[in-house]
Amino acid sequence: MVLHAFCWDSFLQTFGAPLSPMLEKFALNTALAEDDCAAIVALPLSLHFYNPGKHIIKNDATSTEFQVLVSGFAIAYKVTGDGFRQIVGFRLPGDIINIQHMQFPYNDCSVQATAYCMVAAVDETLIRNLTCKRPIILNAIMASALIEASISREWIVNIGRRNARARIAHLFCELASRLDPCRLAEDQPFRLPLTQQQIGDAVGLTAVHVNRTIKGLIKDGLLEQDRHLISSPAWDQLKSVAGFNRRYLQLDQKAAALGHSQ
Repeated sequence: MVLHAFCWDSFLQTFGAPLSPMLEKFALNTALAEDDCAAIVALPLSLHFYNPGKHIIKNDATSTEFQVLVSGFAIAYKVTGDGFRQIVGFRLPGDIINIQHMQFPYNDCSVQATAYCMVAAVDETLIRNLTCKRPIILNAIMASALIEASISREWIVNIGRRNARARIAHLFCELASRLDPCRLAEDQPFRLPLTQQQIGDAVGLTAVHVNRTIKGLIKDGLLEQDRHLISSPAWDQLKSVAGFNRRYLQLDQKAAALGHSQ
């Protein structure tokens, strides 16, 4: 039986588990049946906790675990030969941290917590066995990988072709959308546990330039900031400055996915 929208919340309340945030993200693009979800929830796992600044994954390390961020916020980054860091992605609750391990043995980037993080780890062999028995789960994992690639392409455009104001506006629009996929309250603040240096490392700007640009967005009434809390009282205008279209995030497929019989 396909898991329809009306029973999703009750399912999570009944079978709530550390992998529930991943299931919620799967549901945005893949119509998993109740027994598929139950099979994922039943997987044996271990929980790991990381303080801000601690590494969850290090570049070139190997692992035999399938890792999912349960809560918190993390950055994925690479370092150039002369020591410059480039943040290449954010890992949010429900994200598969090391999705490339489904095919390749080595990590191609480091992942570091910027807030207190809980990570669920499942033996990769169990995941592989489950996807062989239930191909729809493999489809959900593949969709996650494709979305991650889509976000990476958008980041290339952001850094390569947008000015500083548009880059930072786009970053905030993306994070607001990913943290609240339904955007039920577009002026709702979200917590951004990043320093201005880290924002700069994500958009190719210095911390000084980031500071000046954020102040400009605040002055123009497009952003409000209270320490790590960010909100936009003018969401449509902020999207216009950023040239933001959330289609690349594939967040608007839930209705179609939930209504599609497998």
